[in-house]
Amino acid sequence: MATSYEDLLPNIIPMVPGCTDTLIISNIRSAVIELCERSEVYQKELDTFYTAAGIYDFDIDPPNGTAVEKILSVIHSGRDLEPLTPALLEQRLPKWRESTGTPEYFVKGDANSIRLAPVPNAEEAVIVRAILKPTHNSNSCDSTVMNDYRDTIINGALYRLLRIPSKEWTDYSGAGVYGTLFSEGITSAERRARSADTGVARKVTYGGLQAQRRYRGYRTPRHRH
Repeated sequence: MATSYEDLLPNIIPMVPGCTDTLIISNIRSAVIELCERSEVYQKELDTFYTAAGIYDFDIDPPNGTAVEKILSVIHSGRDLEPLTPALLEQRLPKWRESTGTPEYFVKGDANSIRLAPVPNAEEAVIVRAILKPTHNSNSCDSTVMNDYRDTIINGALYRLLRIPSKEWTDYSGAGVYGTLFSEGITSAERRARSADTGVARKVTYGGLQAQRRYRGYRTPRHRH
């Protein structure tokens, strides 16, 4: 469930007389994005998908209006995969694209994809837990984030609005106060997010999982004999 950025307008409009709703909403959005990027509070288990034999690049599907900031875990057929950078993967498995097997590692691709290695040789369920953030054209964010960190978001929006120069509402001193409150709120949110992710049991038992098959067409090379 999502909460619209417009819901915070009544808390901000009196502090910035003459400011348009559009500008206020834009700065609310920016505050929410920064909160999510810095504190990592927006964590979600994404929709389960299935691997396909010979394919190593897979799309992941965050909720509408969000992007994947960071991948926390990838579980393939009930087993945690180890995260690697592209360079480290090439060092560990120099010819990983040329053979298939049970994946042991994952690499984050572009904003909404992951790469599994070795290349999967069977259809198996994959669960991704990720840190999300709103996109820059979003109109809302997850209700838990918006409700739990409402004051921090309002402080972040006011910090941005009050420091805009040469406006009726410009107040550099006030911006400094709200900026400090925003930073303190992010620090508190970061501690809470870190605590929530500690000791999470990641082993999963699969039984009759129904998931959408989603994958890209990157297959292992075929060799002539």
